[in-house]
Amino acid sequence: MTDIDVHHLAAAYALDALDDRERSAFEAHYGACEVYGTDVAEFRQTLTHVADSLATPPPASLKASVMADIATTRQISPSIAPVIALNQRPRARSLMAVMAAAAALALIIVGVVALRGRSEPDSFSADLARVMEQPDSQVLSLENKSGGEGSFKVAWSSTLGEAVLIGENLPAAPDDKAYELWLITPDQAMAMYVLDPAADGNVHRALKAPADPSAWAITVEPAEGSPTATGDIIFIADV
Repeated sequence: MTDIDVHHLAAAYALDALDDRERSAFEAHYGACEVYGTDVAEFRQTLTHVADSLATPPPASLKASVMADIATTRQISPSIAPVIALNQRPRARSLMAVMAAAAALALIIVGVVALRGRSEPDSFSADLARVMEQPDSQVLSLENKSGGEGSFKVAWSSTLGEAVLIGENLPAAPDDKAYELWLITPDQAMAMYVLDPAADGNVHRALKAPADPSAWAITVEPAEGSPTATGDIIFIADV
């Protein structure tokens, strides 16, 4: 028996906002209950339905407001070693964690609307929607360690093996340099070879995610790419 009432956890599960005990209790019933499966799928699909129904450019004030909220709802800072490496820590559920997850999802929705509003290629919007529809999709806002402008979000699905990267309001990379995304596991840091100079201040990429991440990080690397990180970590978040 368990003291956890799983009947009201579908929304939090869709937001990846459950602690280990709650997740285990929910998943013990999830596979055997058609209602739970339907609820979680519908929460995921709602994200794309909202984006589709609001496919008009948002006012500048809306984006500024969301960015301001994100800036004041920060995640716990990860421990950073001299090289890209992180120790995994147990999940801790709190009101702040739920708010951070909800804020990240809200920004992803605003991002979809903004992308469509400025005629971003349909393929990226479709890739983003496909990832967000997956039952195991997760979203992270990376902490800005550089002290400069800009933000990065990563959304991914391990079962789908795909991820999307959204960088906004970024300074252009120096000549012959580019922003690089790293998928970090307990054993290695894998270069995703994004290599985008962000000449227009934005990075919008869909890519394969070949392993389950324990963290995501951004560095600035040579434009031709590097199999190991040579630049400092400027954005990072652990999973």
